[in-house]
This record gives sequence, structure tokens and C-alpha cells, in this order.
Amino acid sequence: MKTAVHFGAGKIGKGFIGDLLHDSGYDITFVDVNQSVVDTLNKDHQYSLFLLDHDYKEKVIDHVKAYFTNTDYNQIIEEIANAEIVTTSVMATNLVKIAPLLADGLKSRLNKGKKKVVVMACENAIMGTDMLKKAMIDSGNITEEQLDEVGVYPNTAVDRMVFEGNHHGKNGIEIDDDYELVIEANKLDDLENKPIKNAEYVKNLGMYLERKIYMVNCGHTVTSYFGYIKGYKTIQDSLKDPELVDEMKKAVMESASALEREYGFKHEDLVSYYDKMIINRYTTPGIADPVTRVAREPIRKIAPNERIMGPAIKCEKYGLDNEYLLKACACALAYKYEKDKQAVTLQKFIAENGVEAAIKKYIGLDKNDRMTKRIVEIYNSLV
Repeated sequence: MKTAVHFGAGKIGKGFIGDLLHDSGYDITFVDVNQSVVDTLNKDHQYSLFLLDHDYKEKVIDHVKAYFTNTDYNQIIEEIANAEIVTTSVMATNLVKIAPLLADGLKSRLNKGKKKVVVMACENAIMGTDMLKKAMIDSGNITEEQLDEVGVYPNTAVDRMVFEGNHHGKNGIEIDDDYELVIEANKLDDLENKPIKNAEYVKNLGMYLERKIYMVNCGHTVTSYFGYIKGYKTIQDSLKDPELVDEMKKAVMESASALEREYGFKHEDLVSYYDKMIINRYTTPGIADPVTRVAREPIRKIAPNERIMGPAIKCEKYGLDNEYLLKACACALAYKYEKDKQAVTLQKFIAENGVEAAIKKYIGLDKNDRMTKRIVEIYNSLV
């Protein structure tokens, strides 16, 4: 049996990457900072997934064990030295924390003369594996030359819905059928030996990262801001409103038009992607995702390279329609939620300086820009 080491035994680790590793024929060793999670995995050597799209049918992931980062250093090093693949899902901000341990494991592998291992950060971040590799070099535990001698480091694009769930008298993780794992194929040594089944292997990962951010993240976020303005509490309630769904789809397809123009995606493929990754998954029965969770951190989400204004700016560049993306930006500027620090900061700045100044500060658009003027018009109609 092949072996995999995965850093992070949370919902994504077990419900997404662990699921795919299991289906690819690996025994899985989880590495985690939560002792109780580690103890439970070592007690049962398996865990349960519940399939949202199949009436919560149970899927058992077996042949698993786990180690605790604080006490099991030697065992973790040994596992890394002998694994066929090492993956992570610890959140991008935590990659620097696991980097020294992973670097030590890879150096031990190098010293033992083992073959190259595939190392992939499966994080919701752009070029996350590059971030992990840099963090390992910065740790001082291994050099870049040694890293290149012992492994290959493809970047990834990842997306899947996962939820805690209790069904059939068991605790587990709810997962949906639709997911995305895109892997940077040109970083692999052997393209014939793909490390994970049912992943998508591509040469230009950047265009697929943008597709995910500018369509999936865009659609989810646009729904939250449109839903907030209409008074809905959950994404699912928002998507029961035909007018809102129509406007959200128009915003997403504005993004798609920019992706078509810039990267040559086929229109029909992007329509299919919209149906699979947005509509199908967010209307799955039994899911209730709060609007305030999806709308959180509005300053980040209206940034010029992010999910709303990133595609809006591309549309403007190519002379394409961006009306509904600009409406989503205006709704984000009108978003008020006292438990969201960024929302509070944004509203305070607008109250003191005006919405035009906020657009300049947080998006970088001049007050005379056509997009600024249109955003302000829509914003004024909302407040």
C-alpha cells in the first residue's frame, strides 16, 4: 500500500484531501495540533464521511493513523521520509508553522537516499505550495537545492464544501459530490504517474486559480451581499429568490466573459462550471450557510485583485459589461455587521470620509473613474 502524510486533520483535511488520498490507494498518516483528534483517529483508524447528494450515505475512510505535532517529532520525520506524497490543509497562514518540521522530514528523506516525493499545499491560497517551499527555506532547516533534490512541489487550486455532521448515530463530515482539485502538472517529474485520482492536471494553473476566485468565490460572495441587502439570513434562502439568482448569475457571467477574453476558456465550459460549482452545490438540501459568514471581511473582498473588483476591472479593460459586479461592490460597501471588524472599519471610514474616498482607499479607483461613479450611484440608491 502507498503511504501519504497529510498535515491538518480538520474538515478539509479529512473530508476533502483525505477522501481523495484514500480513493487514490494511500494509507494516510495525519499530523495535527489537536491531541483529541489524533487520539480519536488512532483509536478507530477510520472515520465517516456523509454524502450530501446521496441522502447522507456513509463512506468510511480507513487505513488511517495520526501523530501529534508537539510530541511525535521522530515518528513524523520517519513517516515523511517514507511517504509517496505529503499534503497540507492547515490554512495558508499556518504553513510557516509546519515548515520546520516538514523540512526536517524531507532532509531525513534526502539523507536516506529515498526517491523524490510529491509535496503539495492544498490551501485556499494562490500558489500555496510556493509559500510552503519558501517557508521551509526560511526556516534554515533545509536549503533550496536540497528541497529540489528530494521533492517536487506543484501548486494547487482547491474547493469543496465540508460540514460537521451526525448521521446514522455517528459523528463525521458531510461532503458534496462537486469539488475542484487542480494540480500544476509541469511541476511533476512523471506526468504518466498522477499522484491523486480524479484531480485535474493543468499547465497554466494561474488561469484556473482565477476561474475559481472569479467565478466560485465571486458567486458565493455576490449572493451574500445581494442577500444581505434583501434581508435574507442564509445563502440558501437568498438562492430561493429568482430575481437575486438572475442578478448573481449575471455578475458571475460578467466574470466569465473576462476569463474567456483573457485566457481563451470556452463559454460553454464556463457555463457548465457555473452550474456544477455554484448552483448545484449551494442549493443542496440540508445546507444552511449564514450570509454573515460568507460576507465577512468586506474590505478584503472588494480589493482590486479579489473576487468582485478583480473581474470587474478586467471587464472594464476589455470593454465588457460589469454592471452587476459593480452592484455587488456597492452592496459590499453598504454591508453593516457589528461583529465583523472589517465591516465596522469600513462603515466608520465611509461615515467620516464618504463612499468615494472609501473606493479610492480600498479599491484604488479615482473619483472620476466610470466605475467609481457607477458604484456611488448604486450605493446611494441602497442607503
